[in-house]
Amino acid sequence: MIKVFEIITSVNVGGAENVVFNLVENCSLLYPDAFEFTILELHSSPSFYSKRKKVELRSKGIKVITLGGSKKRESLLLAPVRLFAYLKKERPAIIHSHTDLPDFVLSIVLRFLKLKNSKIVRTIHNTDLWSAYPAVGKFVESAFHDDDVIGVSKAAIHAYDKARNTYKLPVSTRTSVIYNGCPVPKPLTHHFTLDKGKYNIAFCGRFFYQKGVDILVKVLGQLDIKLKDNLAFHFIGDGPDKNLIEKLAEENDNVFLYAPVSNLSGKIYGFDYLIMPSRFEGFPLISLESSLSKVPVIASRAPGLDETLPADWPLFFNLEHPEEIDRIFENIVNSFYTAKDLRNVSFDFAVKKFSLEEMSSHYSKIYTS
Repeated sequence: MIKVFEIITSVNVGGAENVVFNLVENCSLLYPDAFEFTILELHSSPSFYSKRKKVELRSKGIKVITLGGSKKRESLLLAPVRLFAYLKKERPAIIHSHTDLPDFVLSIVLRFLKLKNSKIVRTIHNTDLWSAYPAVGKFVESAFHDDDVIGVSKAAIHAYDKARNTYKLPVSTRTSVIYNGCPVPKPLTHHFTLDKGKYNIAFCGRFFYQKGVDILVKVLGQLDIKLKDNLAFHFIGDGPDKNLIEKLAEENDNVFLYAPVSNLSGKIYGFDYLIMPSRFEGFPLISLESSLSKVPVIASRAPGLDETLPADWPLFFNLEHPEEIDRIFENIVNSFYTAKDLRNVSFDFAVKKFSLEEMSSHYSKIYTS
């Protein structure tokens, strides 16, 4: 069996992490005698979801190892030491790193440990790489050479190329795009307070700059009375911009706030629409999960996000023109769209283009080549 190490930030709720879980679980199912997977997390999480997910992974024969402690910063100091020891002892055939912090930790180890018989695989999950820490980015990227580099979207590979060129480093000759696969979510019970007399629109994710939650809050703060009377907005998540949403909810009786929810993919079916005003994305699974739940996505034309929906999708808007969001809301209230058609078009697009089997097949070929 081929020994594969998957390095992630933490076993927790997150887009990149869910991709890894889907990948190892599906590969283990499709190729039961081909791979031996170990997930290495940089730091642990005390969440109930994390504890339950680790039990689930281990029950499927997937090992889970925590390299650091429970604190992110301290783990960045401890994780390289423990990763060095595990790699030296286990000598896996494949070392697969996901996102910036795992890349950072692995880049330190690679400077001290020669792994002649191990293949390095990197998956780029975002379209904004090291913009806040360019010096750290150069340090990390200089440790990687002609490795297998996978983008979760065309935009993610473009971001990788741009970063390498900025640091005057050669781009890998082995780059490719593998779209994230996503299963059709199974409906689960939820606790959302849905208003049957209104269109219920959800925002799901981190409340911070990348996701554009500040843009949405500003738009909602200026809605006219007709739209307020016909639309209800549900914010599910947490993050540094939470105070903006709390204030909005206090001032508007059609705005609701919920803490992060585990297994969210199975609970969004009750909404009429999902809205994603993202400034940039790698490849957001929540968009696929929403389409597969037959909940149409109101989406910005952000790199990465735009690849999850049909090119002529009528619910796209440009962030440079936030008034376009108002226009979409007005069209919804005025029944301009045929909801059934929107649901079917986005569902069919997602099913055909983003299957778990196709994603697993592509990665397995990289692991075995």
